[in-house]
Amino acid sequence: MKGSFIQYLVGSIMVAFSLYQVYIRDFWEFALYAVAGSAFITMGLIKDKTFPNNERLMTILSWVLIAGTLFLFFFLVRTDG
Repeated sequence: MKGSFIQYLVGSIMVAFSLYQVYIRDFWEFALYAVAGSAFITMGLIKDKTFPNNERLMTILSWVLIAGTLFLFFFLVRTDG
């Protein structure tokens, strides 16, 4: 339970920071933090076994979100001047 709480906490902080990025009109950073936060929250849902019938789908979703985060991170590193 404690491990999943940390996953939810980190995910929520990242999603909140992504909303700040929208406020300052930095949409690429918004996408990065929103996807990363969603990945953390999805991993927390998997640890809690919230959707036991859809665990395989949730695992696939979490890997897609992690890959998306990685892609966005490398894109932002490459294009930041």
